[in-house]
Amino acid sequence: MAACTSFFHIPELVASLAPFLDTKDIAHLVKTNRLLSHACGPLFWSNIDIHNPDTALALIHSPSALQALTENLGNIRSLAAETNFIAHYVIGLLSFLDSHPPTNVPRPKWLPSLTTNKICPATLSFPPLTNLTQLYCSLSINLPCGPQWSADQLSLQLCWFVSLNPGLQDLSVDGLRLGDDLVLRVVARTISRLHRLKHLTLAPAHKAHVGHGVAEILLFNCPKSIESFILDSEIVSGPTLPGRMPNDKDRDDGPVVVRKAPLINLKDLRLPEHYAGFRVQDLCSIMEQCPAIESWVVPCVKNEETGQELSDTLQRHCPRIRELTVRAPGREQHGPTVISVMEKMPSQQLEVFSFKSYREFLPDRMTMALQRHSDSLRVIRFDNCCRIGRQTIMTILTGCKALEELVIDGLAHFPSRVDLSLEDAVEFKWESTRLRHLQLVMTFGDFEEGCMNDEGSCSWSENDLHRWSLVEKFARQIGSLRALEVLDIRALNVATGKSVSRYHQVPIPGLMTLEDRSKNRFGFLDRLKELDKLRELGGSFRVSAMTAVTGTMGAREVAWLSENWSSLRAAEFMPPNHELSMMPVPECLQELQINRPDLRLSLQ
Repeated sequence: MAACTSFFHIPELVASLAPFLDTKDIAHLVKTNRLLSHACGPLFWSNIDIHNPDTALALIHSPSALQALTENLGNIRSLAAETNFIAHYVIGLLSFLDSHPPTNVPRPKWLPSLTTNKICPATLSFPPLTNLTQLYCSLSINLPCGPQWSADQLSLQLCWFVSLNPGLQDLSVDGLRLGDDLVLRVVARTISRLHRLKHLTLAPAHKAHVGHGVAEILLFNCPKSIESFILDSEIVSGPTLPGRMPNDKDRDDGPVVVRKAPLINLKDLRLPEHYAGFRVQDLCSIMEQCPAIESWVVPCVKNEETGQELSDTLQRHCPRIRELTVRAPGREQHGPTVISVMEKMPSQQLEVFSFKSYREFLPDRMTMALQRHSDSLRVIRFDNCCRIGRQTIMTILTGCKALEELVIDGLAHFPSRVDLSLEDAVEFKWESTRLRHLQLVMTFGDFEEGCMNDEGSCSWSENDLHRWSLVEKFARQIGSLRALEVLDIRALNVATGKSVSRYHQVPIPGLMTLEDRSKNRFGFLDRLKELDKLRELGGSFRVSAMTAVTGTMGAREVAWLSENWSSLRAAEFMPPNHELSMMPVPECLQELQINRPDLRLSLQ
């Protein structure tokens, strides 16, 4: 007991509990006794989440809650808030400062004078909140308190609020009015004075367009401590630097200066989307100042024929890049640029490669670029993929030995674009045996020649028997991936002259079935026995699509799943939200639910 008492008398030890406790746990400790209430009270207030508008309004209209918040402002280190709270807090702070002169809290001339209507409590008053290290704020939610609070005014309020917390390390703001010159200048000056800032994420309201040069203004007004910079918006034509007029409200703050000093700690950079394309020289001037960059979202380049200049710049000035991300291109661009970057990087350095809306147009260069980093790549994602060839997929599976995640998504809606067949998948041994997450779309062909006789046994042609042998090889390939936690295999039927089926209408033959030699039925579920870490099974495993010919689930399979896949928590045996539609559950799955009540039968 004495040791426990001593522990809770040391604030640093009590603070070390925070990562292991949620708010409810801390609240229980506070209510236990006076010692724990005194020791854990500051811990309870260190992380405040009032990002929900209803929660914020309930707080604002509760005198007891406001009093408790006011008394503990000094303990708050992390705050997630929305428009209502920020606006009302600023008004309450101004009221507090008016009633407690003199004060060392500066009031800039650009700070708007706001009034509240009768919805807002008249007694609202807050002392300064100055100890934040993390702030997440959304200004995109409509206020219920009258139209007198414009987007420009709210943005300026927030800038003042941020300036009162010079120790901020993590700042994320959604809904800023960056299209206004005054707001942009104030934002730039504000972040330049946050000398401990490490992570900055800014997004205009509704991801609105920003003028050309805004990203550069904000990026090069960041302090040298910055490690991550994300500006989530789109670029349109506009001024490169907002000018000031003699009567501007920020005239006493001096000009906004874009510093050309290297950001020696910047590791993660995401510039706005520019569908017309950045000029290569503009990108080069930015990347030359980012020598420590490790993760880069590759922007659209105006003329990819000049992309070689960009890759040369990265080779000279950004030698540490380990993660490349390509978001949806505007005009089927990015291919040559990102491939050129991969070719110029030091070999075996790239660890994460993500390409959204990929369309295969340079297969040979892409496969060679992937092979250049085959020993270092851990994650490869082709989300919302438009087309990818078998050569690229098999290069990954047979060459990337360190790969832990491979996702190829999107092709299930375009069967004619699927190039990977069952024959391709088993032609070579897979070397990516460390995979923890695998998602593929492929064709398995048809087993329509197989049929059942009167005794319930299946008969097969030579072609069918050959295809079954291929399915078994495929099952063994999957079964060798012993680290798998997420498996999603989507089968498609694209046979000539036959209707194209969605992946949930086409079962993977034999993969969820145990062999029954007495009826000449194939099944390869036992080949997957080593997947004891599997948590999620998705793709072509709907029980409703299974047939007597291609394999069905029964009592034997249910018992096998219960015994061998104890880690499985969700499987796509049923359609999403089948409970809400009152869809009947097959008898075999009812038995599985009894054996495994913790297993969801669909992916939400």
